[in-house]
Amino acid sequence: MSVITQIEVWALDSGHSVRWTESAPTNAVTTTLVRITDSDGRFGLGGYDSYTPRPRDLSVLEVVRSLSPVLVGRTSDCRETLAHQARIGVAFPFSPAAVSVLDVALWDLAAQRLEMPLYRLLGGARERIPAYASLETMERDEDYVETVSAAHDAGLRAVKVHAWGDPERDVTLLARLREAHPDLTLMHDAEGVYDRRSALRVARRLEALDFRWFEAPLPDHDFAGYRDLRKRVDLPILAAGYAMWDERQFAEALRDPPWTALRAEISSTLGITSLCRLIALADAFDMDLEPVSYGHTLHQLATLHVMLAYNNVTYFELPYPVEPWEYGVLNPIRPDANGMVAAPTGVGLGIELDWEWIEAHTAGKILLTD
Repeated sequence: MSVITQIEVWALDSGHSVRWTESAPTNAVTTTLVRITDSDGRFGLGGYDSYTPRPRDLSVLEVVRSLSPVLVGRTSDCRETLAHQARIGVAFPFSPAAVSVLDVALWDLAAQRLEMPLYRLLGGARERIPAYASLETMERDEDYVETVSAAHDAGLRAVKVHAWGDPERDVTLLARLREAHPDLTLMHDAEGVYDRRSALRVARRLEALDFRWFEAPLPDHDFAGYRDLRKRVDLPILAAGYAMWDERQFAEALRDPPWTALRAEISSTLGITSLCRLIALADAFDMDLEPVSYGHTLHQLATLHVMLAYNNVTYFELPYPVEPWEYGVLNPIRPDANGMVAAPTGVGLGIELDWEWIEAHTAGKILLTD
């Protein structure tokens, strides 16, 4: 078995910013790119997106620097060692993002060594999955109307709206979108900003409008609020999926399920290793898990491979418009005319990077060896 010889880390200044709800600031996007190389010369890639009021976030780069002795010199199949040491508190500072990006790179490296696409290594349940367009918060009603129409015209059959966080204004917009697109699958993500009374009022309206699901009406840890909301409406209710990272936390919550389906994010759950555990846990409770795949193509691809390995995932979350999230990538993810995303064709993650672009937009870089 080969050993890990070096870890390279780039903090990439994307030049892009994003906002969800008017309660949140506009945040700059920094993508941390990790490349792990083994003694046979093969390498695996991982990526993580930071959303911060100040651009050029170097925090994940620095945590990877601190964690590197856990990996360098170990055999390249040490994913479980990394996950175990993070769980028991041996590896500090504890950062799900840093552990996740390393875990993804190790999985990519494992699939590279076997010369197979990562989703097949993970289980390979299917070759395609429907996508939904996930919209960031916009200024005007007309911006939403135009963007939803563009997504529909591009072949996407489902759209998720991040509205403003004002219940009455949000519902008026969502009703308008339903009237304009009676055949479209619609979801709403409130990013946890409603109180319980407003969440119930919006949920009842979305139920009448035949929405596919209502996401993050309350903060993730408001289990009592979620349980009460679920009892009052038949509309599927999901959490945001950022606040919990361990399957034992989810298992405890599922003694009396607060949600209709689980939601989790690869960077918040210690990577592919933990996300697979959570999807299996959801299946044990006869539930779906809808992973967050919003972000740069590296993040999208890692999550897509996991989604394709399981049957209890219904949609791929595609940031829309797609172009701002494809920086430094030569083969971005694009749905077909029927709104379906196909399995990547290359080995491992199957991503092709524009290394000239990466070097030109690097805000910080480190090389870690023995």
